[in-house]
Amino acid sequence: MLKVILSLCLLLTPMLATAQQSLSVGDKAPNFTIKRLNGTQFHLADYQGKKPVYLIFWNTWCGYCIQKVPTINELARTYGQALEILAVNTSWSDDKELIRAFQQQHQTDYPMAFDDNATITDLFDVWGSPTEFIIDINGRIQHRDKIPQVSAKSLDAWTKPCLPEVC
Repeated sequence: MLKVILSLCLLLTPMLATAQQSLSVGDKAPNFTIKRLNGTQFHLADYQGKKPVYLIFWNTWCGYCIQKVPTINELARTYGQALEILAVNTSWSDDKELIRAFQQQHQTDYPMAFDDNATITDLFDVWGSPTEFIIDINGRIQHRDKIPQVSAKSLDAWTKPCLPEVC
């Protein structure tokens, strides 16, 4: 019996290690498609080569997510043409009606989407909210959480194309 348990542990350990690895800076962001609450489709690949993407995984009940709304609103107003913003609700204890009520109450100025079954949330290895990503025009993750102050200088850095042999 002990031999069987040890064999299973040796077999499962590499799979568990792989499953627990999370996306980090420098990794290629996984491509996905999701429907925004306004009915339009968001395809991450559409922004590659065009503009960086600020991706926020959030929930209506997350206090820190609520505190970030004014900052994200300001980013949307100031850099909306140069930075694509998408707030993806993880669907953890939320639904579309709660999100719409949140949008009205907090007067959000940026696109939102609902991640049915947390498929994209899982794809990005999100374990808590908010979890944020800056994805540059090359499709690479430049920041995960602790997003720096967005400025024209940072946008310039995130919009630099890389050489094909590096990408």
